[in-house]
Amino acid sequence: MATTKNARHIEVFAEARSIEAWRKQVIAGQPDAGRFAFVSDEGQYVPGGEGTAPTPLSYFVAGMAL
Repeated sequence: MATTKNARHIEVFAEARSIEAWRKQVIAGQPDAGRFAFVSDEGQYVPGGEGTAPTPLSYFVAGMAL
């Protein structure tokens, strides 16, 4: 990888696990910024979804807005 004077290395991590049915938990963050937990669930329009948390697509769209 070529390096330049203003190059920065940014590291982001995410670990996901199933909780129940469509409900998932992700621990994500950056080494210098800490770890954060996110829970997602599909809506009741998906068989097994309970709508107990934002959908994965909602998190994606929110991230794009930021």
